[in-house]
Amino acid sequence: MATSDSIDPVPPSAYPQLQPVTTPAPVMPAAWTATVLLHPFSPPLSSDPKPNNPFFQLCVAQVRYLAGTFLDVQITGCEYGTWWFYIDPRGTRLSTDQGKTWRDVDMGWALPAAGWFGKQTPAASCAGASPLNWMGGPQVDWWKAPVPSVKPGAPPAATWMWFDSESGAPVRMMFGQGPPSIGQGDPAQLAVFQMFSFTYFPVFEVSDGPLEKPNAWSSPAFPGFQVGNPNKYENFEWNANFGATTFMTPVNEKFDPLPTRVLYVWKPDAEYEAYTDRAQHTKMLYEYNPGGVAAEVALLTGRAPTKPGPAGSDEGFIIDYSVEPGTPPKCGPIPYPQEPPDWVSVPSVEGTIQATITDNPVVAPGNVVTVFSVLFPPALPNYPVSTYLWTWYSPLDPSGVSSRPVTFMQSQSGVGVGTSLALADYFYYEEFAEPIDPANFEIPSVCPSSLAG
Repeated sequence: MATSDSIDPVPPSAYPQLQPVTTPAPVMPAAWTATVLLHPFSPPLSSDPKPNNPFFQLCVAQVRYLAGTFLDVQITGCEYGTWWFYIDPRGTRLSTDQGKTWRDVDMGWALPAAGWFGKQTPAASCAGASPLNWMGGPQVDWWKAPVPSVKPGAPPAATWMWFDSESGAPVRMMFGQGPPSIGQGDPAQLAVFQMFSFTYFPVFEVSDGPLEKPNAWSSPAFPGFQVGNPNKYENFEWNANFGATTFMTPVNEKFDPLPTRVLYVWKPDAEYEAYTDRAQHTKMLYEYNPGGVAAEVALLTGRAPTKPGPAGSDEGFIIDYSVEPGTPPKCGPIPYPQEPPDWVSVPSVEGTIQATITDNPVVAPGNVVTVFSVLFPPALPNYPVSTYLWTWYSPLDPSGVSSRPVTFMQSQSGVGVGTSLALADYFYYEEFAEPIDPANFEIPSVCPSSLAG
C-alpha cells in the first residue's frame, strides 16, 4: 500500500474489531416504554419553515408499546410543537394539543406486530458485537435488515439496529432509506421511527405486565439532555495533525462495517509548500466483507484559500488493494478536495449545535456531547433542498473548539454509490505532537497524477 505500517503513527491494535455473535436476533418484548432522540432526514422547506408535523426537526419522544394493542408516541419538537400519535389495529390518531382533541390521520403506518424486530425480520443479519464508540457505553450487537431499494436495479438498503449485548435493549437505529414520501410511511417499515434518519434510545424499560392505554400527556424524561447550546460552546475545529480510527457503516445491505484509520494534516498558509502539507489518508479494511478487496484508501489533498495551491493540491484518489498477493492496486480520481479544519463553520453548511447531552449512561457516559446538524446535498424527490449530516462531538476544552469526534452520520446516503457509507463511529483518537510523516500521503504510481511515485 502507499502507506506502510512502519511510518503509520496509528498502531494496528487501534482499529476497532467486531466479535462474533451467534445468538438469534433479539425479539422485542411484548410491553415496553422508552425515551428516544429522533434526528430528521432534512430541514424544512424555506417555503414552509414550520410544517405541522415533527419530521423536520430534532425531537425527543416518550414511547409506549403493547403488542397487538397500541404504539403510543408523544413527540416534543426541540424547536416547536408537540405531536401525540396513537396507533392501534384500526389506524392512527393524532393530537397536536397534548390530548385535548384528536383526529384520524392516514400516515401509511401499521401497528408493529409482536416481537417486531426478531420475529418480523427473518432476513436480518448481525455483523458482530463491539462498543458503540470510545465512550465506554454498553457492548452492542450490530444488526441490519434489508429494505427494497426505491431505485430500479439498485441493491437493497439497510436499516441498522444496535442492541445491548447483555440485555437485548435497543440502543440506536439508522434508516438508510427514507419513507416513500415526506408525509407517508411504508406499512412494512417501523411506524413513526421510519420518518427519521437516526434514533437513540437513552431510556428503555421492559414492563413486567401489560401497559394501559395512556390517558394523559407526559413530557419525555431524557437524563442529561438540553436543547440548544446552554454552555455556549463554539464550533469545533479539527486538530491540524491527528489520527483516528472508526467503524464506517454502509446503508448498502450487502456490506458490513469497515474498520477504518484516518490520518489528517493541515498546515497553515505560511507553511503550505507541498501537497502533503494538507492531506487526508483514510484506509478502510474489508475484513468483514466478501470479495476480492483487502483495503480501500481514500487519499485527499487540500487547497489554499488565499493563494494558489502547490502542485497536486485539490487532487483526490480512491485506491483499491486486492486480497491476491502481487496484484497491483486500482486507482481512480475522487472529485472532492480535503476539508479544512473549520469545515463545520463554512457558511454553506450552517453547522449548528442543536442539543447538548451530559453524562447520559447509555449515549454519553461520563462525557458531554454536542449534537451538530450540518446541511448536506439534497436527496430527490423527498428532500429537494438539503439533507442533514448529524455529527456528535465531545468538548476537550471549555470553548468546545477542541473537541473529540464521537459519531458522524449522513442522512439518506445514496444506496449503490460505492459501498454507500453513511456512518462513522469513532474509537481511537490522537493529536500528534510530531508532524505526521509526509510519506503517509504519497500518491501511488498507479494513480492518474503527475505526482504519483
